[in-house]
Amino acid sequence: MQIIKYLKLPVQFNAEVLQAETAALAGVYWKMHYNKKHYSGNWSIIPLRALNGDPELTYSVHASAAGYMPYADTPLLQQCPYMQQVLNQFSCEKTSVRLMKLDAGAVINTHCDQDMAYEQGEIRLHIPVSTNPGVAFYIEEERIPMQEGECWYLNLQLPHRVRNDGPADRVHLVIDCRVNEWVHELFHQPGIAVKKFTSTRETAAPLSDAEKERVIQELRRQNTPDAHRLADNLEGTGQQ
Repeated sequence: MQIIKYLKLPVQFNAEVLQAETAALAGVYWKMHYNKKHYSGNWSIIPLRALNGDPELTYSVHASAAGYMPYADTPLLQQCPYMQQVLNQFSCEKTSVRLMKLDAGAVINTHCDQDMAYEQGEIRLHIPVSTNPGVAFYIEEERIPMQEGECWYLNLQLPHRVRNDGPADRVHLVIDCRVNEWVHELFHQPGIAVKKFTSTRETAAPLSDAEKERVIQELRRQNTPDAHRLADNLEGTGQQ
């Protein structure tokens, strides 16, 4: 069976406006990605949509783990009218939306994201806000040539890794969406010129007990009501 490995959507966004809105958030603390075994250097996040709209929660989790907590815009997204316009162009349910920054010299190690694939009902879209020729994003060791303002679907349950060997930080707007009929039609319209398939392979393994415990500990460290509720759900003790 063939599955979609990646595709470039036939849309183009204004990278300069995206950069300006990102710069306006410069006073906001970029929160380090919790799973430090996946990277070296600095990899950080600004949550624009998060569980309960809590800007302290950087995690993207599936509904089964989120429990009763809905995704909602954070106050930071309200400061970014153009990014809101970008999101409104996707006629499907958006869950997690984040700005993700990979500092110059940083590396994201090879890993897989569980069920993050079109065929599994959830997609992750990448819109490069700021990038440079030294950034190399690989899926199954194939380099994906993403440029500023473009929009790419990447099947991230396949092995992937990233390096930023350039002189500047790389920032992507990363949008998680649930697949609906609009997404089906979008992915199969004839205007998609860049699209590649790959063979079916094993999906990513669920979080190990040790990985889940690290997530729970980080949520407890944040010490907010929403973080504690999510930790309770992950422990299987929260409300459903």
